[in-house]
Amino acid sequence: MCAAPESPSRPIETFVFMDLEATGLPPSQPKIAEMCLFAVTRHALEHPQYRNSFPKPVPLFPRLVDKLCVCINPDKPFTPIASSITGLTNEAFARNKKQSFNLHILQMIAAFFSRQHPPICLVAHNGCGYDFPLLKAELCMLGLLALEEIYCADTIKAMKALDNENQLHQFGYQPNPPGSRKKYALHDLYFKFYKVYPLNSHNAEGDVITLISVFQQRARDLMCWMDSNARPFNTVKAMYKENERDACISKTPGNTQPFYPNRLQMHSQQKVATTRSPNPFPEDDDEPADNHIPLNNRMTDELFIIPDEIKMILVLFLGLIIAWIALKNPV
Repeated sequence: MCAAPESPSRPIETFVFMDLEATGLPPSQPKIAEMCLFAVTRHALEHPQYRNSFPKPVPLFPRLVDKLCVCINPDKPFTPIASSITGLTNEAFARNKKQSFNLHILQMIAAFFSRQHPPICLVAHNGCGYDFPLLKAELCMLGLLALEEIYCADTIKAMKALDNENQLHQFGYQPNPPGSRKKYALHDLYFKFYKVYPLNSHNAEGDVITLISVFQQRARDLMCWMDSNARPFNTVKAMYKENERDACISKTPGNTQPFYPNRLQMHSQQKVATTRSPNPFPEDDDEPADNHIPLNNRMTDELFIIPDEIKMILVLFLGLIIAWIALKNPV
């Protein structure tokens, strides 16, 4: 869950809407199978364009949006429920040869955040309950323990807080029968505002599009709440912990410092090679160690190496033979 230390010192400039699809729910220690990030500026959310629609204008989806959508081989079986809901299977990832959550993902996330204008806030529906802790767990397993200057906010918490503050019930609607709990599920909220259910539910990109469309309906109120209540991503507690697979990485996407990925990638590749073959050879660019030289080549080279002392003895011996022959057969 999210802790509650300092909020941003100035208004958030970039809202990065996020959704994750995974192999299941806690406590199964789920693994991310699909990740989608849409970066939308504050200006775009404050100044939307509209299309005429009865009974009121409908905001158009922001035009200038940076997107990062990645399929990730979870290397873990999907639960039957998760597979039926998301439509994702381990067989599909294997057939399409998708990579796991690795250092390339860190590089992409770092590059994506570095292109955004700070302060930056990750936004997810039920983010504090699921998306943020799961992302933190995956990042920690690769050694990335911090995302400096990146904040996060949960739209469910924001909507409930706004409903409680102004008593307008502008987000959750009252279902039948009266007195039952209000619904804050993403597809229910979308239906409340657009009178149709969204397409591509439980698809990371589709859910992000749905979330942004709902967010646009009360964008100013939600952004104002997040300016005061967003929390640093570093304060999110990882959903679970496993042994770190690589050395810790102190560099963070919020800075311009590099990840030094080449050395870490080499370390990972060597570990993979060790598990696949009993004779892991170095990469082509690396100088081979002496014990990697083929034995036959080494023996052939050593066979033709004659020390200088032996050469001198052979020369003297040859000279004596020539002198002896000359004495035996004088001209």
